[in-house]
Amino acid sequence: MLWRRRTPVANADSRDELRSAVSGVRVVREDEPSSRARLLRVVSEAVILQDQATELLHEIRDRRPLAEVARRGGPLATRFFALRHELPPATGAEMERQCDTASKVLDHHGRLIVTALDMLAMDWRSELIVEQLERLDGLGTPADRLDALYAELVR
Repeated sequence: MLWRRRTPVANADSRDELRSAVSGVRVVREDEPSSRARLLRVVSEAVILQDQATELLHEIRDRRPLAEVARRGGPLATRFFALRHELPPATGAEMERQCDTASKVLDHHGRLIVTALDMLAMDWRSELIVEQLERLDGLGTPADRLDALYAELVR
């Protein structure tokens, strides 16, 4: 945002007064989306990707061939991590909470996919790993948190 004085400063005393009153200036390009719009874009994409991730996790649980699921799972996990890095800097306390929630959920989703793929690759090593694979049932509560955040952002 750029603040401009409407009337010219008449003397040096007025300029000094203005300098002491302004704490900072921030120039924002008109064509750049706002931080809130950027956050909404990231969260919107993540909500869409959640459906793909849930489907992938079900296929991993059903022990589909690793070569088949890894081809989709690797890029999907990478995209969740990339979205996390695309989160804008927060511009207030509410947005800081929203960005923190999105960051944690995106990290969870990416890590869950990677871990599930790792377990599928090692299921032959232990019956405990097989039991964990069989318990995979989607993204869980973090997915609900992301859905709630999306609903909050679009109101």
